This record gives sequence, C-alpha cells and structure tokens, in this order.
Amino acid sequence: MNVFVTGATGSIGSHLCEELIRRGYQVFGLSRSGRTSNIKPLLQRKHFCLQVGDIWDVEVMSDIIKNNHIEAIVHLAARLPNDSNLDNPFLYLDINARGTLNILHAAYLNGVDKFIYSSTMSVYSEPPQYLPVDESHPVQPPTIYGVSKLVGELYCNLYSKAMNIVVLRYSGVYGRGERKSNAIPTFINQALHNKPITIYGDGTQTSDFVYIDDVVQGTLLAWENNKPGVYNIGSDQEISVRELAKRIINITNSKSEAVLTDRDTERPFRFFLDITKAHKVLGYSPRSLDEGLLTYLKEFNVEV
Repeated sequence: MNVFVTGATGSIGSHLCEELIRRGYQVFGLSRSGRTSNIKPLLQRKHFCLQVGDIWDVEVMSDIIKNNHIEAIVHLAARLPNDSNLDNPFLYLDINARGTLNILHAAYLNGVDKFIYSSTMSVYSEPPQYLPVDESHPVQPPTIYGVSKLVGELYCNLYSKAMNIVVLRYSGVYGRGERKSNAIPTFINQALHNKPITIYGDGTQTSDFVYIDDVVQGTLLAWENNKPGVYNIGSDQEISVRELAKRIINITNSKSEAVLTDRDTERPFRFFLDITKAHKVLGYSPRSLDEGLLTYLKEFNVEV
C-alpha cells in the first residue's frame, strides 16, 4: 500500500514514517522546506520517497496523490503553537485549516479511501468542564492554534461521507525530535546540568504527557483497525508540573531543585484526557510516564 504522510520531517512524522516502512508500506513523505535532519536515515530506504511541496497548493497535492497512486493519507503537517496566542493568526488558519481542506479535497478527487487527521487536546475548552476529558467534552478552543485545528476537524467531518476518516486528538507529546523549549526536554536539560528546574505558576497545574512511540502506536492502531471516528490519544495519567520536575530529578540522579519563577503559566488548571474509547475500540495502551521518561532520557543523551 502506498501511504502519503504530510509533516513527515517533524517529530511525530519521522517516527511514523520509520514504523510504516518497517511494516512494509511504501511511504511518500511531504516536507514544505525540504529539511531532512529528522529523516536522514530514511532517505536511503527504498520504501521511502521524500516529496517537497506546500499544502497550500491543492494542485500540487493532487498531483502527488495521483502520480504516486496514494491509497491512504496521514495528515500531520501543521503550524504549532507559539508563545503568543495571536502570533500571525492567519498562518495558523492558512496552514492548519485551509491546508487540511486542500489535502482532503485532493484525496477526494483521487479516490483515497483512508485518511487520518492529527488533531490536539487544544480543541477542548479551558479549563475543562470535567475530568478526565473524553471525546464528548465541549470543544471551545481559547487559542488560534486550537481554533485552526478544530476547523480542520470540521472539514474532516464534511468529507467523512466520501472516505474513512479518523481524527486523533493527541495530548502533550514528548520524545526524540521535539522542540527543546517544551517542558520535558527543558527540565531534563536543566537536571542533567544540575541547574534549578524552573517552574511557571505554582506547580500544581497538571497535564497529560504522552511518549512519542505511544502516539505512533495509537496512530497505527487507528490505521489498522479502520474504525472512523474521533479518539483521544494520551497517557492515561495526570501529573502536576511540580511532580514532573521531581521525577525527572530522580531518574537523572540530579542535584537540581525545583524552583518557582515569577512567570505565570498559560494553563493554570488540571487537565488530562480520557482514553477509554481508544483503548476499547483500537486496543491502545500507552506505557507509564516513568517508562517513557527513561526511554527518552537515553535518546536525549544522544541528542545533547
């Protein structure tokens, strides 16, 4: 089967392409910039072909899908959130919303049967109305990023009559290739250098951190089971930022101490996903946070 993966050079995309190739699929990975730092090992694989193009261009997307006889698409390409909620909001809508519409329409025009859309926990209202947050929880994103991803979901719903579409709402993903400014790599880097672990807010705010291999597992299970619908893909664990810092200090045997800063957090509330539906329907079962952190630490030491 020929598979088209958008955002193939990103953190999740590179891991997913590697696993799809391992399972014998012919993978066509899309990159807008042509950067290959995350996928250098894949460029030598005969079952991988890098396509350079922009999801803004529906004709280019249609040509790629048609010329390579694409049968299934995993759409991961997106503009990720920045510190500023309104940092060039039009780019979020152009890339995340219009880009998703372009890919969907190109898929529709060329008879693609299977489409997986990578969404986010950021589509839910904040703070959540109840915990854990299941797929029926109200969606009312407070950020332009969340809005743009939710619009993509609505476009998926529109095209779901023509193809089998799965929407996956990922929680906070960590692992090899992620941005070093994210909480977990920041804490690990500080711990490895015995520096203070800097915490925003009072540290009692909680979140849901899922290891990247579990995200890939959940995505492939959605692929293989062919069960259209919306699924949360998280860790099934709630952890406070303060407790996260303590665990990282412990697993790194660091002399660091967790310290509060004067900076407020943008998410001063509890949050974690209910993954019951993904577990029952897809067979999704993520590893524990400690297992994920230990695995990531081995990879992190290679990266730094």
